[in-house]
Amino acid sequence: MSEQSSFTRVQYKKGARIIKQGREGGALYLIVEGSAAVVRDYKSDKARTLAKIGPGAIFGEMSLLDHEPHAASVIALEDTELSTMAQDEFDRLYEEMNPIMQGIIQLLIDRLRQNL
Repeated sequence: MSEQSSFTRVQYKKGARIIKQGREGGALYLIVEGSAAVVRDYKSDKARTLAKIGPGAIFGEMSLLDHEPHAASVIALEDTELSTMAQDEFDRLYEEMNPIMQGIIQLLIDRLRQNL
Protein backbone atom coordinates (compact mmCIF):
# COMPACT_ATOMS: atom_id res chain seq x y z
CA MET A 1 0.00 0.00 0.00
CA SER A 2 1.53 3.31 -0.99
CA GLU A 3 1.11 6.30 1.27
CA GLN A 4 -0.87 9.14 -0.30
CA SER A 5 -2.35 12.45 0.85
CA SER A 6 -5.39 10.56 2.22
CA PHE A 7 -3.21 9.50 5.17
CA THR A 8 -2.60 11.52 8.32
CA ARG A 9 0.49 11.00 10.51
CA VAL A 10 0.04 10.35 14.25
CA GLN A 11 2.41 9.31 17.02
CA TYR A 12 1.88 7.09 20.06
CA LYS A 13 4.16 6.65 23.06
CA LYS A 14 5.34 3.24 24.26
CA GLY A 15 2.50 1.47 26.11
CA ALA A 16 -0.29 3.55 24.53
CA ARG A 17 -3.42 1.70 23.45
CA ILE A 18 -3.94 2.59 19.78
CA ILE A 19 -7.08 0.50 19.32
CA LYS A 20 -9.36 -0.81 22.06
CA GLN A 21 -11.02 -4.20 21.62
CA GLY A 22 -14.80 -3.87 21.40
CA ARG A 23 -14.83 -0.27 20.18
CA GLU A 24 -16.12 0.75 16.77
CA GLY A 25 -13.51 1.23 14.05
CA GLY A 26 -12.93 4.52 12.34
CA ALA A 27 -9.54 4.34 10.68
CA LEU A 28 -7.02 2.17 8.92
CA TYR A 29 -3.52 2.25 10.42
CA LEU A 30 -0.13 1.79 8.76
CA ILE A 31 2.99 1.54 10.94
CA VAL A 32 5.64 3.91 9.61
CA GLU A 33 8.11 3.52 12.47
CA GLY A 34 8.04 1.51 15.69
CA SER A 35 6.12 -1.62 16.63
CA ALA A 36 2.91 -2.76 18.26
CA ALA A 37 1.26 -5.85 19.71
CA VAL A 38 -2.17 -7.07 18.69
CA VAL A 39 -3.69 -8.37 21.93
CA ARG A 40 -6.96 -10.13 22.63
CA ASP A 41 -8.53 -9.50 26.08
CA TYR A 42 -5.89 -6.90 27.01
CA LYS A 43 -5.53 -6.24 30.76
CA SER A 44 -7.28 -9.45 31.78
CA ASP A 45 -6.02 -12.80 33.00
CA LYS A 46 -6.96 -14.20 29.57
CA ALA A 47 -4.76 -11.74 27.60
CA ARG A 48 -3.31 -13.31 24.47
CA THR A 49 -0.87 -11.69 22.03
CA LEU A 50 -2.00 -12.51 18.51
CA ALA A 51 0.86 -10.77 16.69
CA LYS A 52 3.74 -8.36 17.00
CA ILE A 53 3.84 -5.99 14.04
CA GLY A 54 6.27 -3.40 12.73
CA PRO A 55 6.93 -0.98 9.87
CA GLY A 56 4.71 -1.62 6.86
CA ALA A 57 2.07 -3.50 8.85
CA ILE A 58 -1.56 -2.48 8.46
CA PHE A 59 -4.26 -2.91 11.10
CA GLY A 60 -7.82 -1.78 11.78
CA GLU A 61 -8.98 -3.02 8.39
CA MET A 62 -11.43 -5.64 9.64
CA SER A 63 -13.62 -3.10 11.41
CA LEU A 64 -13.58 -0.82 8.39
CA LEU A 65 -14.65 -3.65 6.10
CA ASP A 66 -17.43 -5.22 8.18
CA HIS A 67 -18.40 -2.31 10.47
CA GLU A 68 -18.04 -4.55 13.53
CA PRO A 69 -16.19 -3.55 16.72
CA HIS A 70 -12.45 -4.18 16.91
CA ALA A 71 -11.66 -7.84 17.61
CA ALA A 72 -8.47 -7.01 19.54
CA SER A 73 -6.55 -4.15 21.11
CA VAL A 74 -3.34 -2.79 19.59
CA ILE A 75 -0.66 -1.56 21.99
CA ALA A 76 2.48 0.43 21.06
CA LEU A 77 5.54 -1.60 22.09
CA GLU A 78 7.76 1.46 21.63
CA ASP A 79 7.26 5.03 20.49
CA THR A 80 5.41 4.46 17.22
CA GLU A 81 4.54 6.63 14.23
CA LEU A 82 1.48 5.71 12.19
CA SER A 83 -0.26 6.89 9.08
CA THR A 84 -4.04 6.70 9.35
CA MET A 85 -6.83 6.74 6.78
CA ALA A 86 -10.34 7.73 7.87
CA GLN A 87 -13.37 5.48 7.31
CA ASP A 88 -14.90 7.71 4.63
CA GLU A 89 -11.76 7.71 2.47
CA PHE A 90 -11.37 3.95 2.94
CA ASP A 91 -15.02 3.41 1.94
CA ARG A 92 -14.52 5.52 -1.19
CA LEU A 93 -11.56 3.39 -2.29
CA TYR A 94 -13.35 0.15 -1.41
CA GLU A 95 -16.41 1.13 -3.47
CA GLU A 96 -14.15 1.57 -6.52
CA MET A 97 -13.15 -2.09 -6.22
CA ASN A 98 -14.63 -4.85 -8.36
CA PRO A 99 -17.77 -6.31 -6.67
CA ILE A 100 -16.41 -9.85 -6.95
CA MET A 101 -13.27 -8.81 -5.06
CA GLN A 102 -15.45 -7.07 -2.46
CA GLY A 103 -17.32 -10.35 -1.94
CA ILE A 104 -14.11 -12.35 -1.56
CA ILE A 105 -12.76 -9.85 0.97
CA GLN A 106 -15.99 -9.99 2.98
CA LEU A 107 -15.85 -13.80 3.01
CA LEU A 108 -12.27 -13.71 4.29
CA ILE A 109 -13.16 -11.20 7.02
CA ASP A 110 -16.08 -13.37 8.14
CA ARG A 111 -13.81 -16.42 8.35
CA LEU A 112 -11.18 -14.50 10.31
CA ARG A 113 -13.71 -13.25 12.85
CA GLN A 114 -15.01 -16.81 13.37
CA ASN A 115 -11.50 -18.00 14.23
CA LEU A 116 -10.44 -15.27 16.67
